[in-house]
Parts: sequence; structure tokens; C-alpha cells
Amino acid sequence: MMNDKALCAALSDLFIDNQIDYDAIATIAKYFPVEHVETVLFEWVAPVCYTNALAPIPSVWSGFEPEQLWSEIVEYRRKLAAAGFIGRWISRGRQIYLRHKFAQEWEELAKCIRKVSA
Repeated sequence: MMNDKALCAALSDLFIDNQIDYDAIATIAKYFPVEHVETVLFEWVAPVCYTNALAPIPSVWSGFEPEQLWSEIVEYRRKLAAAGFIGRWISRGRQIYLRHKFAQEWEELAKCIRKVSA
């Protein structure tokens, strides 16, 4: 059975320094509503993983360690829930940036999800 932890691990592959296997990610993401996948990608995974994709020499190129990734996502979400207005405002600005920066990757993944779900 697929859960959010497995989905996060799959989505984190969008941020590694290697060729993205959209079909492999879609085989896991297809078990969730596309809207949920998009939310998890941009509100949970991207804020934790995006710096790897933007680094001149990324430290993660073969995949994020799933347990550590999940711990970092849980911690990020805990801090965000406790953040005040300014913290949430900064987070919202980051989400807008990430949605713009990784729009092509999301469109390609959404296309693959639709293809494997059909």
C-alpha cells in the first residue's frame, strides 16, 4: 500500500543530480489524486530538497535516504505550523518561487501520471 512517505521519497527524485525517471515516479504517484501529488511536491518535498537541485555541486545524485527525508519533511511541517504570520508569508513566497522554478518538471510528471493512470 502506498503512503505519503513513499510518495515523498519518489518525488524527491525530481531534485537529484541525475536524469529524472518520470515514469518511475509516476508509478508511485498514480495511487494518489494528482492534486495531492502536486501539494506534496510543492509544499512538503520541494522546500526540503530544492537546494540540492540548485547547488553548483549537488550532494545528492543517486537519491535521498527515505527515512531521513521523511524526518526532515515532518520537522519542516512542524516548524511551519508553529510559524507566525511572517514565517508563513516567507513560506508562501518560497512556494511561489518553487512552483515557477520547477514548473517544467511538474508538467512532465503530471503528464506521466495521467499516462500510467489511463
